[in-house]
This record gives sequence, C-alpha cells and structure tokens, in this order.
Amino acid sequence: MVKKKKYIIGLGLLVILLAAMTYWYFFTEPSTLPADEQLVKEINSFHLQADAEVIQDTIFVDERNVLVPFISNKENYGLSFWTWHNKKWMINSVNTKGNPVLWKIDPNDPSSYRFVWNIHPDDQLGFIDFFLIRDRGYQGIDDKQFYDPKVQMGETVSLGDESYGIVKIPHEWTAFMDAFIEVEMAKQPTIMSSFYSEMYMYFGWIAYDEDREEADPELSFGGSGSSGGIELEHIRMLQKRDIEIPID
Repeated sequence: MVKKKKYIIGLGLLVILLAAMTYWYFFTEPSTLPADEQLVKEINSFHLQADAEVIQDTIFVDERNVLVPFISNKENYGLSFWTWHNKKWMINSVNTKGNPVLWKIDPNDPSSYRFVWNIHPDDQLGFIDFFLIRDRGYQGIDDKQFYDPKVQMGETVSLGDESYGIVKIPHEWTAFMDAFIEVEMAKQPTIMSSFYSEMYMYFGWIAYDEDREEADPELSFGGSGSSGGIELEHIRMLQKRDIEIPID
C-alpha cells in the first residue's frame, strides 16, 4: 500500500514536471530581440548574398513575429522576417530587394496577412495601390455548372517618409476570402478544392509617384532570397490597363 502511494505521488510529480517543462519550452514570453549588430550577422549568415549593413527598424507584428528591414553595403533595400520559436528568435526569410510581398503569418487565417515592402528611395514612389482579384471563371462539376463573376477589391497606401512599411489587409478582403473558400469547398469538398479556388484569386499592386503617375520601381526588383518556416506569397506587378475599375 505504501509503495502504491509513493508510486502515485511520484507519477503525479513527473506529470507536473513534464507540464512545467512543456510550458517553459513552448509558451514562455519572447525575450528581447537581438541587438542590431547580431541581427546583421544572422541575416548575412542566413543568406550569403544579403550583404546587410544597416538595420532600419524592428517592426513587431505581434509578440512573436517581427519584420526587420535593412540596407545592404551595396545600397539595396531588403527585408528579413523573424519569429520566436523554441525559446529563441529565428530568422525565417531574407529578401535582398524590397518589392511588396504578402506575409501569411497564419496561412489558415487571412486576417493575419500583411503586405510588407522596402522600396528603394531612388524609385521615388509616393503611393501603392494593392488589389485582391478573383478572375471570371466557369466550372463544371458532375452535372452542375458554376459561373464566377470577376471581383476586384483595392486599397491605396501612402508611403510617407520611410522606405519600408507593413499594412494589414482590409477586413472586407478577409471576409470575402473566407466566404469564397467556404463556397468553393461546398462545391467540391476535397483537399485540392481550396488550392484550386486560389488559382482564380490573387494579389497585385501598382506603383505611383508623388504626382499619382504610374511608376516603374526598377531598383526594388531583381534581388535574391532564402526562405523557410514561413509563408510568403508573390504579389503580381500590375498596370492601370489590367484594372477594370480604378481606385478613386
């Protein structure tokens, strides 16, 4: 009886210890982000062509996800993406040029999506129009036919004085995306249906100068990158002629 009691107590203590260790390892609050010198070192170690030299800022999306724009020793304006994981800050992606990309912080939750950029100042941009577009489409599934009308949603961002920026996609976009995927899943509830629906839905952007004239940000394109552990989506570079209804 005494042995059984000791066994139960020991087992209980072991469970408590394992629970405490699990919480400590996975759920403790993030530590302070490393100093700029260490960030530069890790960026250049992660991507050998980054040539990072100056950290411009550390932008916390939330307590566990940070955007770190930087300038290289070749005067390129790049982006790095950091997350708190397994009790340390980890770099997940580096882009040596700063053309806009979509950071899907939680790929299953469109409300977590962020547009991020770091435009070279010599490109002299004043505004960016972002778009969510669903092309017209026609599907035949079994004996049913479905026609999808075109959807175009737009949002203008003023770039201001900083070369870099981050902006959450509008609530109306996330509501549409959630509803759209739900409808597509109802049409054909398979693993591939969500992927298939996204073939008709994409993000785009148009660059403008301070006078609201269409611009070509050539210095912000053509870089290289390394990625792993997060999901970044390419955003199509569009022109006015690609848009059916201009943003007012």
